[in-house]
Amino acid sequence: MSQQQVKVTFQPRGRTVYVLPGTKIIEAAAIAGIIINTPCGGAGSCGKCRVRVISPKSTPTKADEKIFSKDELNKNWRLACQNQIVGDAVIKVPESSLLPGLNKIVVDSNILQKIIPDKRCANAAKRFGVAVDIGTTTIAALLVNPHNNEEIAVTGDINPQISIGDDVISRIKHAASGPRALAELQKMVIRQINAMISGLCEQGSVDKNDIYEITIAGNTTMEHLFCGIDPSPLGQLPFESAWRGANVINASELKLQINPKGIVYVFPIIGGFVGGDISAGMLAIDQLNQTQPSLFIDVGTNGEIVLVKDKKKLAASTAAGPAFEGARISCGMRAAKGAIWKVTFGDDCDCSVIGRRNAKPIGICGSALINITAELLKAGIVDSTGRIVRSSKAPPKIAQRVIIDKNNQPAFVVKGRIKITQKDIRQIQLAVGAIRAGINIMLKKAGIKSADLKRVYIAGGLGIFISRENAQRIGLLPADINHERITFIGNSSLVGARLALRSIEEKEKAENLARQTRHIELSVDSDFQNEFANAMIFPS
Repeated sequence: MSQQQVKVTFQPRGRTVYVLPGTKIIEAAAIAGIIINTPCGGAGSCGKCRVRVISPKSTPTKADEKIFSKDELNKNWRLACQNQIVGDAVIKVPESSLLPGLNKIVVDSNILQKIIPDKRCANAAKRFGVAVDIGTTTIAALLVNPHNNEEIAVTGDINPQISIGDDVISRIKHAASGPRALAELQKMVIRQINAMISGLCEQGSVDKNDIYEITIAGNTTMEHLFCGIDPSPLGQLPFESAWRGANVINASELKLQINPKGIVYVFPIIGGFVGGDISAGMLAIDQLNQTQPSLFIDVGTNGEIVLVKDKKKLAASTAAGPAFEGARISCGMRAAKGAIWKVTFGDDCDCSVIGRRNAKPIGICGSALINITAELLKAGIVDSTGRIVRSSKAPPKIAQRVIIDKNNQPAFVVKGRIKITQKDIRQIQLAVGAIRAGINIMLKKAGIKSADLKRVYIAGGLGIFISRENAQRIGLLPADINHERITFIGNSSLVGARLALRSIEEKEKAENLARQTRHIELSVDSDFQNEFANAMIFPS
């Protein structure tokens, strides 16, 4: 019998989510869009993830007793990484517990406030901006008042170009297929962003004419298509973009429905398929000022990787495919209401679903694919080659979920009609293999081993939901990286886009980061195919 979800409300933002009993507070906070700082990697030793459980009264863990005073324990202060949700709860997350460099722009900022000096708006308090992350699969947007750093509204939706193809190569080919094809793809994304702007303005009671700037961060192909620039050179050797660096365009030229005098800032491209989403992410985490060597990985349809060692920056992109975003998966979907976002095995299979209490699952998103693949490997139901097999060591109720589907192939029943098929596992292997191969080659180029990495940042839409253990169990991350060094940071591309709304200095910083980064083209690297083949095998 599956467990019923419980209600968790996070204050002071008033965000409510529903999770399975046993879910750690830090995971529930991530579902609510609140990224809590865990520099110790969730070991319970640093004391940075302090939260106050308003209700119910809870029993402190041994880690809590080492960190908090008796008075704090009596007031129900707890470590978010060590305490589990057992029933309906109200939890206060202080600003000091939010991840530095990311959440500071949500709640506060020390960034120099400098309105662009072009006198486009006499009343700075009514001068709004929109930050947009254009992903291959999804688009996310924030309406912001840069004057006081207030987040007015947020929204997200599917990138309509997915109807043309779910990867960048499909769209590059389509753009070259006829005289109107490129304009068609551009019109799709502009129409979607305009619709999202309308929704943001409605949510925040803001007039479109008071929006004077849009910042755009996306991968190289998405930025080309947004600007209406032919991406064909990206589809053939040497895979070069039409431009490097940033691009500034009048909003009226793109038919974006904001103030006619508004501008659009498109984040700088680093090279090849390493685009503005990565320069935005590097800006968000301030990667040059982090402990070195550090690794930044954006897990999405394109897996982009940046390695910094001794202030030298290497960047590469690898075609992971859209599996982590729910595409090409039989019951896959993006992380939206009704999506299973977490799967755990006990005596049976339990699922956490995004949405209201006891919401009926309608599909499975990328984070749950990583969870369940790790669980299936632990239970012996998936072997190292990726085959789904019957396992005698799995609990009986788990073992009984292995079936032969209508295609005469093995599958695992997650819940109801939601299954993980043999083909789904192959898609996960391809995605994992591509990213791991890219990481391994980057480490070789830098002359270091994975154990030498001091900090690893995982970005992307699912980069706040997956566990370090599961990411390493399936081989997405090397097993010898200490948990304490791995940090999941969510949509850093959108965070960087928001930062750029604040000041000219932040835009210049992003451009300098892109300019100083050396692009590595993995597809022409002689080691890539061997690394990819090896990385397709799940760790034993």
